[in-house]
Amino acid sequence: MSFYARVFSMAEDYPSRFAICDELLEAGFEFSTFPGKFDEDFDEKDWKYLMLEYDPNHEPIRIERNVKGVDTIFEEEQEEFLEVLKELPYSKEQKKAIEIVKNMVQIYALDIDEDITEEGWDFLETLLDFIADATDGYVQIDEEGIYDKEGELLIEME
Repeated sequence: MSFYARVFSMAEDYPSRFAICDELLEAGFEFSTFPGKFDEDFDEKDWKYLMLEYDPNHEPIRIERNVKGVDTIFEEEQEEFLEVLKELPYSKEQKKAIEIVKNMVQIYALDIDEDITEEGWDFLETLLDFIADATDGYVQIDEEGIYDKEGELLIEME
Protein backbone atom coordinates (compact mmCIF):
# COMPACT_ATOMS: atom_id res chain seq x y z
CA MET A 1 0.00 0.00 0.00
CA SER A 2 1.03 3.55 -0.51
CA PHE A 3 -0.15 7.06 0.24
CA TYR A 4 0.38 10.43 -1.40
CA ALA A 5 1.99 13.65 -0.34
CA ARG A 6 1.48 16.56 -2.71
CA VAL A 7 2.74 20.05 -3.25
CA PHE A 8 0.09 22.45 -4.52
CA SER A 9 2.23 24.93 -6.41
CA MET A 10 1.25 28.57 -6.91
CA ALA A 11 4.16 29.27 -9.31
CA GLU A 12 4.63 28.21 -12.91
CA ASP A 13 8.38 27.88 -12.37
CA TYR A 14 9.59 24.48 -11.31
CA PRO A 15 12.89 23.00 -10.20
CA SER A 16 14.85 20.85 -12.62
CA ARG A 17 15.57 17.25 -11.77
CA PHE A 18 19.19 18.35 -11.25
CA ALA A 19 18.13 21.01 -8.71
CA ILE A 20 16.09 18.45 -6.76
CA CYS A 21 19.01 16.02 -6.69
CA ASP A 22 21.50 18.74 -5.74
CA GLU A 23 19.32 19.76 -2.80
CA LEU A 24 19.09 16.17 -1.55
CA LEU A 25 22.85 15.65 -1.99
CA GLU A 26 23.60 18.89 -0.10
CA ALA A 27 21.40 17.61 2.73
CA GLY A 28 23.64 14.53 2.93
CA PHE A 29 21.40 11.90 1.38
CA GLU A 30 22.61 9.06 -0.83
CA PHE A 31 20.06 7.92 -3.40
CA SER A 32 19.55 6.81 -6.97
CA THR A 33 17.17 8.17 -9.58
CA PHE A 34 15.19 7.05 -12.58
CA PRO A 35 15.79 8.38 -15.07
CA GLY A 36 19.46 8.44 -14.07
CA LYS A 37 21.54 11.62 -14.15
CA PHE A 38 23.37 10.41 -17.24
CA ASP A 39 20.26 9.43 -19.20
CA GLU A 40 19.72 11.77 -22.14
CA ASP A 41 16.26 12.84 -20.96
CA PHE A 42 17.29 13.60 -17.34
CA ASP A 43 17.73 17.29 -18.15
CA GLU A 44 14.40 17.41 -20.00
CA LYS A 45 13.05 20.92 -19.39
CA ASP A 46 9.35 20.10 -18.92
CA TRP A 47 9.79 16.90 -16.92
CA LYS A 48 6.79 14.92 -15.65
CA TYR A 49 8.23 12.01 -13.64
CA LEU A 50 11.11 11.27 -11.29
CA MET A 51 11.76 8.24 -9.11
CA LEU A 52 14.02 8.60 -6.07
CA GLU A 53 15.33 5.50 -4.31
CA TYR A 54 16.55 6.48 -0.84
CA ASP A 55 17.13 2.84 0.19
CA PRO A 56 17.61 -0.12 -2.19
CA ASN A 57 15.59 -2.31 0.20
CA HIS A 58 12.50 -0.10 0.08
CA GLU A 59 10.15 1.18 -2.58
CA PRO A 60 11.29 4.41 -4.25
CA ILE A 61 9.40 7.68 -3.92
CA ARG A 62 7.71 8.44 -7.24
CA ILE A 63 7.08 12.06 -8.22
CA GLU A 64 4.57 13.01 -10.89
CA ARG A 65 4.34 16.67 -11.94
CA ASN A 66 0.98 17.75 -13.38
CA VAL A 67 0.37 21.19 -14.86
CA LYS A 68 -2.84 23.22 -15.15
CA GLY A 69 -4.17 23.32 -18.73
CA VAL A 70 -1.78 20.57 -19.86
CA ASP A 71 -2.56 17.45 -17.83
CA THR A 72 -6.17 16.30 -17.38
CA ILE A 73 -5.22 14.69 -14.07
CA PHE A 74 -4.50 18.21 -12.74
CA GLU A 75 -8.10 19.31 -13.27
CA GLU A 76 -9.46 16.01 -11.89
CA GLU A 77 -7.39 16.30 -8.70
CA GLN A 78 -8.27 19.98 -8.32
CA GLU A 79 -12.00 19.20 -8.52
CA GLU A 80 -11.69 16.30 -6.05
CA PHE A 81 -9.91 18.47 -3.50
CA LEU A 82 -12.38 21.33 -3.93
CA GLU A 83 -15.30 18.94 -3.34
CA VAL A 84 -13.75 17.60 -0.13
CA LEU A 85 -12.86 21.09 1.14
CA LYS A 86 -16.32 22.50 0.42
CA GLU A 87 -17.88 19.76 2.57
CA LEU A 88 -15.83 20.82 5.61
CA PRO A 89 -17.29 23.28 8.12
CA TYR A 90 -16.79 26.90 7.13
CA SER A 91 -13.76 28.56 8.72
CA LYS A 92 -11.04 30.97 7.67
CA GLU A 93 -8.73 27.92 7.28
CA GLN A 94 -11.27 26.19 5.03
CA LYS A 95 -11.61 29.38 2.97
CA LYS A 96 -7.79 29.68 2.67
CA ALA A 97 -7.47 26.01 1.64
CA ILE A 98 -10.12 26.47 -1.08
CA GLU A 99 -8.26 29.55 -2.32
CA ILE A 100 -4.99 27.54 -2.48
CA VAL A 101 -6.59 24.70 -4.47
CA LYS A 102 -8.38 27.10 -6.84
CA ASN A 103 -5.21 29.10 -7.54
CA MET A 104 -2.63 26.33 -7.82
CA VAL A 105 -1.00 25.87 -11.23
CA GLN A 106 0.93 22.63 -10.64
CA ILE A 107 0.59 19.55 -8.50
CA TYR A 108 3.59 17.48 -7.50
CA ALA A 109 2.18 14.11 -6.43
CA LEU A 110 4.61 11.94 -4.47
CA ASP A 111 3.64 8.28 -4.25
CA ILE A 112 5.13 6.90 -1.02
CA ASP A 113 5.14 3.33 0.23
CA GLU A 114 3.63 2.98 3.71
CA ASP A 115 6.74 1.00 4.76
CA ILE A 116 8.84 4.17 4.51
CA THR A 117 11.74 4.17 6.99
CA GLU A 118 12.70 6.91 9.43
CA GLU A 119 15.51 7.90 7.04
CA GLY A 120 12.90 7.88 4.27
CA TRP A 121 10.76 10.34 6.25
CA ASP A 122 13.76 12.68 6.60
CA PHE A 123 14.42 12.34 2.88
CA LEU A 124 10.75 13.00 2.09
CA GLU A 125 10.60 16.05 4.37
CA THR A 126 13.66 17.58 2.68
CA LEU A 127 12.16 16.84 -0.73
CA LEU A 128 8.74 18.33 0.11
CA ASP A 129 10.29 21.42 1.72
CA PHE A 130 12.49 22.04 -1.32
CA ILE A 131 9.68 21.66 -3.87
CA ALA A 132 7.29 23.79 -1.78
CA ASP A 133 9.90 26.54 -1.34
CA ALA A 134 10.92 26.45 -5.02
CA THR A 135 7.35 26.68 -6.30
CA ASP A 136 5.54 28.82 -3.73
CA GLY A 137 3.71 25.65 -2.78
CA TYR A 138 1.67 24.16 0.04
CA VAL A 139 2.15 20.58 1.23
CA GLN A 140 -0.83 18.21 1.42
CA ILE A 141 -0.54 14.73 2.93
CA ASP A 142 -3.22 12.05 2.66
CA GLU A 143 -5.10 11.36 5.90
CA GLU A 144 -3.59 14.54 7.41
CA GLY A 145 -4.47 17.68 5.47
CA ILE A 146 -2.95 20.82 3.99
CA TYR A 147 -0.05 22.58 5.69
CA ASP A 148 0.73 26.30 5.67
CA LYS A 149 4.08 27.80 4.66
CA GLU A 150 5.45 27.38 8.20
CA GLY A 151 4.69 23.66 8.20
CA GLU A 152 1.71 23.96 10.55
CA LEU A 153 -1.48 22.05 9.74
CA LEU A 154 -3.78 24.59 8.06
CA ILE A 155 -6.76 22.28 7.67
CA GLU A 156 -7.35 18.66 8.56
CA MET A 157 -8.61 16.36 5.80
CA GLU A 158 -9.25 12.65 6.23
